[in-house]
Amino acid sequence: MNVRRNVKPHDLGDWPACLPLAVLFWSGAALIAFGPALLLTLFSVAWAQPIAAQVAGARSAMFQIGPGAVLLTPLYFAPGVRRLARAARFALLGPLAAAIALAVLVCLYPTLP
Repeated sequence: MNVRRNVKPHDLGDWPACLPLAVLFWSGAALIAFGPALLLTLFSVAWAQPIAAQVAGARSAMFQIGPGAVLLTPLYFAPGVRRLARAARFALLGPLAAAIALAVLVCLYPTLP
């Protein structure tokens, strides 16, 4: 009996190094995006300063997340990237997220307190 079975193809880029690279790149992007806001808030609490003055840090974090989401979402669903394994996709898009967050931080640096 010759039965054809639908076999899912092996995920491209499913390497053991992809997951640690994805974690490294995305944690770096999160540190760049949320680091200044969290650091300024921590200093405000430590020195008993009003936290309301840290609105610029939160605004900077939101301005970093917005363009990153707008630019990386179409890339995530692009056909060539969609064929990769999930860890490989995140490892591929992580440096782009870090670069976008760093570029926005550099542009918004003069507005930070």
